[in-house]
Amino acid sequence: MKSRPCKHESLDEPLTQPPSRRLGARRFRPLRRGSLTLKRTLQHGFARLVTSEAVVDVGLLARVAAQSWVAYDLTSSSFWVGAVAAFRAVPSFVSPAFAAHIVNRFNHRLLISAMRAFIGILAIIQAVLIGTGRMQPWHQAVLTLFTGLAIAIAAPAFVVFLRDELQPRLVSKASSVLGFAHNSGEFIGPLLVGVIIAYSGAEWSFVFIALLYFAGAFFILVVPLPPRDTDIDSAHVPYLTLLRIGARHTRRNQPLPWLFAILGVSNLFSVAVFPLIPEYAIDVHDSGGLGFGLMAGSVGAGFAVGSASIGIFGLPRRKSIALITCSTIWAVGSAAFAFSPNLPTTLGILLTMGVAAIVWSTVIYELFRSHAPSAHRARVMSLHTVAMGLIPIGWAIGGAIAAFTDRETALIAAAISSIAITITAYIASPELRRA
Repeated sequence: MKSRPCKHESLDEPLTQPPSRRLGARRFRPLRRGSLTLKRTLQHGFARLVTSEAVVDVGLLARVAAQSWVAYDLTSSSFWVGAVAAFRAVPSFVSPAFAAHIVNRFNHRLLISAMRAFIGILAIIQAVLIGTGRMQPWHQAVLTLFTGLAIAIAAPAFVVFLRDELQPRLVSKASSVLGFAHNSGEFIGPLLVGVIIAYSGAEWSFVFIALLYFAGAFFILVVPLPPRDTDIDSAHVPYLTLLRIGARHTRRNQPLPWLFAILGVSNLFSVAVFPLIPEYAIDVHDSGGLGFGLMAGSVGAGFAVGSASIGIFGLPRRKSIALITCSTIWAVGSAAFAFSPNLPTTLGILLTMGVAAIVWSTVIYELFRSHAPSAHRARVMSLHTVAMGLIPIGWAIGGAIAAFTDRETALIAAAISSIAITITAYIASPELRRA
């Protein structure tokens, strides 16, 4: 009679093998089983999921860059560049009240695919309007609002789909891979848009964006269905409730109130460089679409370099000093960008600012996480996410200051606010100084 393998034994290692070999197999079994699980995940679902997210991340950053170019090309106003970014952000603030109820009525995989295909259709519409010369600012506003709404609905569905698709111990690995894909998109997306605009025209950049979103919709559809399909009610808190709960626990735990002040003020008043990139590319450096793509991509390249540096060397032990250092670099970079004499110098400035920005944001995140009460950490970190969502509003504020004064004033004001709030918080909060 054939020997029956043990439940936990590999099928190709029967019980008749020597005891020492069986002991060795048992001793190293957890590592082998974990590797086998990861291998099967990569083969069956995760590779397709990563491919989908990678192309969509390139499309996302390409769309942000293309919208900025078109906004300035239509109006010659940095204010409108910032306003378009604000239109994109508005749905993320108003949708939490009803997004959970919408998302829970549909299969998450199908919903994500449908929203991505919808964004691709909107990009095609914009390409047609630009190509036929019928594009108007209000067209761009409406299309951007609908795009933001689709993203706001798809984002929570994707978070739950990822959690359902993978085992809990693989989620952190998946997040690292997806984070690398996003950082790569920060550089690749704007650069490709700049090249397409320079050699083919802005309308073709939106055709390219549409193809990326259609590809992302397809690849998410071929990801195998997860073993479970949970709802998002427990993870997706309405915006006002989130603010109220998070604020209550934040103000009770120093230095969280000052960290939130740094994050909010910086994201609202220190990001004027972003809406001004099209103006500097076109009017100051006369570098056209290619220069615009290089400038927008340089910031993303800085993000990638900063992320790689953090991965290799880790964060500094004195995080408060790192916070002041990065804020100072960003402030000096904003002022230097205002008076940069040529394109190569500007690219170097933006690259350096990108490195400082990613280190700064990671330090802020770690300080929030480490000082949040363990019982309420999720709510406090949700408040951090809301504060990070203020960046597009900061684009609008920076663009407005530049429109009603001048670009140099907007950038100097951004530099002052960046360093002033950080130093104020450092002086006022002993807990932050000890961080």
